[in-house]
Amino acid sequence: MNQILRWKSGLRFYSIKYAAKEPVKYTSTINLPRTKFPTRLAQKARIELERNLIESKFASCYQYQEERHQGAAFILHDGPPYANGDLHMGHAVNKILKDITIRSHVIRDHKVHYVPGWDCHGLPIELKAMAAANAGSKSMNDPIIIRKKSRQFALDAIERQKNQFRSWGVLANWNNISKVYLTFNSNFIVKQLNLFLDLYEKGLVYRDLKPVYWSPSSKTALAEAELEYDANFVSPSLYVRFRLTNCPIAISKESCKHIFALIWTTTPWTLPSNQAICYNSNLMYALVKLESDNKQLHGKDEDRYLIAQSLLEDFQKTTNKICVVEQLIQGDELKNCTYQHPVFREQQSLPFFNAAHVQEFKGTGLVHTAPAHGLDDFIICMKNGISIRSIVNEEGIYDNGAPSYLEGKMVLDDGNELVMNHLKKDIVFVSTLTHSYPIDWRTKKPVIIRASQQWFINTAALKDKAIEEIDKIAVYPRVNAEASKKSLKAQVAKRPYWCISRQRAWGVPIPVLYEKTSGKVLLNKKLLQHICDLTIKEDNIDFWWSQPMEKVLPPSFLNEFNLEASDVVRGSDIFDIWFDSGSTWSQVLENQQAADLYLEGCDQFTGWFQSSLLLSIAARNCTPYKALFIHGFAVDENGHKMSKSLGNIISPKDISAKYGVDSLRWWVAAHGTQHMAINVSHQLVQQAAESLGKIRAILRYLNGSIEDKSLKSSNMLTTTAESYLNRFLLSQLYSFEKEVFSLYDCYEYNRVIACIQNFVTNQISANYIHLIKDRFYCGTTKEIENIRFTLKQCYTLLCKALWPIAPLLVEESWNDSKNFYENKFQAEPTWKDESVENVMEKALELKRALNQQTKSKNSWFLSLQVNCSKNALNLLERLHPLNSSSTESELCEILQVNSVNLQSFTSPTAPLDFEIDIVSRSDIELCPRCRRFAIRSNNDIKHDICQRCALCLHLAKEFKTVKMD
Repeated sequence: MNQILRWKSGLRFYSIKYAAKEPVKYTSTINLPRTKFPTRLAQKARIELERNLIESKFASCYQYQEERHQGAAFILHDGPPYANGDLHMGHAVNKILKDITIRSHVIRDHKVHYVPGWDCHGLPIELKAMAAANAGSKSMNDPIIIRKKSRQFALDAIERQKNQFRSWGVLANWNNISKVYLTFNSNFIVKQLNLFLDLYEKGLVYRDLKPVYWSPSSKTALAEAELEYDANFVSPSLYVRFRLTNCPIAISKESCKHIFALIWTTTPWTLPSNQAICYNSNLMYALVKLESDNKQLHGKDEDRYLIAQSLLEDFQKTTNKICVVEQLIQGDELKNCTYQHPVFREQQSLPFFNAAHVQEFKGTGLVHTAPAHGLDDFIICMKNGISIRSIVNEEGIYDNGAPSYLEGKMVLDDGNELVMNHLKKDIVFVSTLTHSYPIDWRTKKPVIIRASQQWFINTAALKDKAIEEIDKIAVYPRVNAEASKKSLKAQVAKRPYWCISRQRAWGVPIPVLYEKTSGKVLLNKKLLQHICDLTIKEDNIDFWWSQPMEKVLPPSFLNEFNLEASDVVRGSDIFDIWFDSGSTWSQVLENQQAADLYLEGCDQFTGWFQSSLLLSIAARNCTPYKALFIHGFAVDENGHKMSKSLGNIISPKDISAKYGVDSLRWWVAAHGTQHMAINVSHQLVQQAAESLGKIRAILRYLNGSIEDKSLKSSNMLTTTAESYLNRFLLSQLYSFEKEVFSLYDCYEYNRVIACIQNFVTNQISANYIHLIKDRFYCGTTKEIENIRFTLKQCYTLLCKALWPIAPLLVEESWNDSKNFYENKFQAEPTWKDESVENVMEKALELKRALNQQTKSKNSWFLSLQVNCSKNALNLLERLHPLNSSSTESELCEILQVNSVNLQSFTSPTAPLDFEIDIVSRSDIELCPRCRRFAIRSNNDIKHDICQRCALCLHLAKEFKTVKMD
């Protein structure tokens, strides 16, 4: 258009165009999520946030639930970790699994009872404490110095460990010392001493000379659980002959002078302690002449050897000796045989005993029997009235009862060689054997079996009741329940006796006095009560070593036994640490009370599970636990045990610093409950961190969407008029909560994680959040309110499911003055609606079929003709009217298309539920605000936005152009 402007200077002509209008922006009119909850945190900020959350929100959580929650408490009795150093990944697995268990109850308003404890005594602490103190040889022999330094070492370790447990978010009443048990506390010691007296008076505790595992390097008896095994230990392997002095009837007396019993041993150092030969009456024995492979005779030509017939072939292969069988002898014919001792030759009539432990799998079928150095040997000799003879002292050195050439020699150093040299003429064959051999788990030095005076618990009197109780308990994981029960019962059944005494200074003394001359035990309630009173008064039991006898004895005690103080000596033994830890139930359980759960590693079948059970049966005639959960061991990515020597240690402190505490907890939950070998690697923890990152993103969206966390259920009625998408998610939420916490109750935390991830990925993210975006961002106030209600339920119940495993993430997301665990969230049973689920599942099935068929980038341009089976039509018509091309139905929203026309198949026997005909509508223009509905025309006037958006923005009925800032 030309416009003429008049100026004084004359006429000028200008050609002008109207500038194009700026496109209207509707961003400010859209209901987008808004939150200050960050997508991620820098490492430094995360560490600081974790510390603040633990100190502010978790510090009072245990006390809060203890005071507020009602009903009987769920009792998880804490197996005490050892107070001897920093924590490793095994500790993290154990303590975090316990904390997940506790939190899964707290978040459901269940009261829990969890008292953390520490095992504070034992040689590892003693050795480390004295090494750290650089104590000289004099100090090493002073029990009071040892005890003071060991106690301080344990206290320091406990403080460090407690801080690390807290840093992992473990709930407990950490600040209240009365809510933590320590095995060196005076109140614990008093309970333990009373337990000992109770068992002693019942005849379940006794003192005797018996063979036990003995560590010469530690100078103490050891329990089975204190042993490790060296798979590459090398022992001498020899066949040695014992000359018979009385032969089976079938052999003439003249020939008997040249008959030898052939035995096999890997412990020649025990031969001087031999007191019998054992045989099996069910075996057949052969009298053989020996020849070597070069036909040279062994010994004299008239020498003959007794050996089990079934072991001849093995013997010949091992020795390259040829056995010429001259006679067969039935095993029971050996019962009256006697032989000459191979070392003490003056002993001419040592016996043969029939014994079931003699087998035909290895050796010769004739077993050298030294009751001072073997359990089977001891039992058979005691049965036959043979007194026990021991010539090895506590340092593993031959004493003056041994031959002169052995006296003062170490049995495991020089003993084998010296004995073999002395018996050279009687050794038929010698070689070496590489095999598994027990070693002291502390010093890593080999142990021996040695008879000594020790205190024992009579497990034979407890086994039947213990096995009966094991049958009653529940065992988890469920997949291994029967095998685990069978294993525990087998361990209890085969346990011969329990040695509860140790020969060290750092521990609880066995409170017994002995008469000097006779060795008679002096113990009664008066003595024990006096010791307990002193223990409480002194707040420790060090006086047992430091105070004179007169102070240790109660008044008039000696008069009862008609003794003087000089006639009495106090015992020098302490309790085995398994007696300490096995009695911890007495500290946390009342009367006949049993813990709901013991949760420990699989090594505790021979340790704490068993010692706790046996002591509880002995004292209370019942089990201390209703259920056991058994987890495995942390190993590196190659399945190797972590050790400094291998350089494969991964520290939980480093893991939590790098990836976050919740990532450590997530890894434990994902991997700690289903395998006995729990692989640890940075890659696996990184995967845990990434999984949490995806969960965090969903929480961030939900957090920003709900705005008001106080929305009540009255904000939305789940009626038939309400959105199927909303009702479907609520119905799924009800099932989700029920499934998650049923898995928590079965301790299947790996499946809890899988369930959470599946629900987040499929139900929340892929289905609901994706499909309701249009209605939520651009819908009416009522629609947005109802979606917010649904999202709020989703958010709170997802947080509830996550809180036991990832509590720091949940509390950070919640970010409210009221702690998350103080709220009560529970899905309503009325939400569950199977008819809604059937409708939605069919609609989602149609959506999957559509996705496979279409390649369109923007499905809102599509119009569908869908032929359906009768069943599908009956369901889908609730989402969309039949024979209608409506664009505003919920089915259109779910399928994300412009319009749908539902019709039934013409053929009643159609093979599929759906047949989809797709038409792409290129003739429509989508609303710039919602990008779903088409812009409509009215009286040839084109409007800027769709009718729905106009109504939402409260525009006039005449659709005028909207002007926005």
